[in-house]
Order: sequence, then structure tokens, then C-alpha cells
Amino acid sequence: MNKLIPILVVVIIILGIITFLEFGKFQQNTSLTKSTSIYALFPGRNHSFNIVANYSGNYADALVIVNSSTNATLMASPFLWNIGYALGNVNMTFNNYLHVAINLSQINKISLNVVDGYPGLMYGQELWWPFEYRTAQLKSLSLPMVVSQLPNFYSILNYSVYLINGSIDDFSYDIWLSQNPNVTSLQYGDFEVMIWMYWSENLSHVPFFIYVGNMTIPTLINGKIENLSWEVYVLPRTGSANGWTGVYFLSPLKEREVECGVPIAYILKNMGQFIENAGMNVYNPNTYYLDAIQVGMEFSDNHGTAIMGYYLYSWRIWLLS
Repeated sequence: MNKLIPILVVVIIILGIITFLEFGKFQQNTSLTKSTSIYALFPGRNHSFNIVANYSGNYADALVIVNSSTNATLMASPFLWNIGYALGNVNMTFNNYLHVAINLSQINKISLNVVDGYPGLMYGQELWWPFEYRTAQLKSLSLPMVVSQLPNFYSILNYSVYLINGSIDDFSYDIWLSQNPNVTSLQYGDFEVMIWMYWSENLSHVPFFIYVGNMTIPTLINGKIENLSWEVYVLPRTGSANGWTGVYFLSPLKEREVECGVPIAYILKNMGQFIENAGMNVYNPNTYYLDAIQVGMEFSDNHGTAIMGYYLYSWRIWLLS
């Protein structure tokens, strides 16, 4: 019996170590899932309605306020910013989900940019065209807010996209940062940050876009956190010498149908080094404001025709402890 005591002691120690390590892993994993609150930005309390954007010689930039179930609001717009004329329409149907149906032909672009438009939703404050509005917001995520002061949160979208004719450039977030939250126009020194969950446009072949590395982002995929390596590109100036800077994060999964959550504050607080990799030293999380978050789909036509769309089933904000 005495000979067995040392063996039992060793076994107990080993089991203790294993238990400690597994508990540590458990704590590490559950730290990502502890939350103060989950807020549903969409769907909300609206009755069913439609926004139909078509062309009779006028620009299609209709705006509608969408009520959430949390006393916050969203703005909705077809935002066909690069179409001067087209036949057909873009229909945004709000029910228990959002269905954006694009059915356009004979598209005449305003500029040579590949993108025709970005129909979707906006949360926050954009005092520039087309929204020129500040939505009602969550108390814990009231924008504009200095980036370094943002709470840790996941923005979670449940969506699907479909394509018949044309091209889905990306289904994405379009996030705006400025040093002055009351600006009414954007210029060099401001930032557009796009997070592409689904995409088909290959930025490595697009002039002026600079690949600056990969960021490991803890991404929520269908309820599970996965550390994914997202490609990062920087466009130093958009459109002109005085244009704002674009920063693009491209998901390695490119999911057409998924519930995907991204830690927006984490990305914004940690993207400085990637911008510096493009030779720019202007970004500081302590001096930039997160103004607004848009959700939508950039699309382009095939010889003047675009038939495609997406479903957005929910948009939730998950505040972490």
C-alpha cells in the first residue's frame, strides 16, 4: 500500500494540472461569450413597407427611417450613387426581414467606377450626402464616439445573397471615421473602413490598392468564435488627391449565407499598423471618431444589366463584458 501512495500522488497532481489547463481554456472561451446585453437593431417594430427606386430622370436616393426594437433607428436607402439612368428598379421590402431585389437594365453609369450602388442601412451620424442624418441610438453605443473609447462589441448579421446577372462586389460594412464628427463632406484625413464578409472583386488586381498584410480577427461564425486571417488593403486616396483613405478587410470565407459577427471596435483600435504599412502615419484611435456604420451590398452590372439581391434577417449588437 505504501508503494502505491507516490503513484496516487502523481496521478492526482497530473489530474489537477489537466483540470487547471482545461478550466483556463474554458475561461478563455467564455470570456468571449460573456455579454452585458444583446440589442436587436433589425428587424424592428415597423409595419411591412417597400422602398422602390426607379428612374424617370431623377436620382434614386430615397431615405426611410426604420425603427428597431431597442428604441434605436436606422436609415435605409437604395443609394444608387453611380447610376445616372436605368430601366427597372431596386426594391427594398421590409417585413420580418429585409429583401433587397435589384432588377435593372440599360444602366448608364455616372463615372467609370465599377460599382453601381450600395443599397442598405445606416446606424450613427452621417451629416454628408445622402443620409445627412443622425439616427436614434443605443445608450451604450452612441455615435459619434472616439475610437479608443468604444466598448468591445460584436456586430452580428444574419444574411444571404443571390446573383442572377451582374456582379456582387461585396456584402459588407461601410464604416466612416473622421477627426471632426460634425463634418458635412469627406476629404483626405478621413477614413472609410469596409469589412467584406462576402466578396468577388479581387483588390490585388485593382490599381492603387495596396496589400498591407493579414489581420487575425476573432470572428463569430454561426455561433462559434473562429480566429480568421483577413486580408487587408489600403487605398491611400479615394477618387482624387484630396480623397479620403479606404481600408478594406476581406473575409477568407466569403460566405453567401451565414450568421457572421465581427468585433468592430477591435478592428478599428488595431488597424493603425496596417495603415502605416501603406506609408501613412495619420491614424490615431485617440483622435478619430466612429461616425456611422452602414450595412449593404456593392453591386455592378453586366453590360448594363444587374439582377441580384440579398436578404438581411437580423442585425444585432452584442456588447461584451
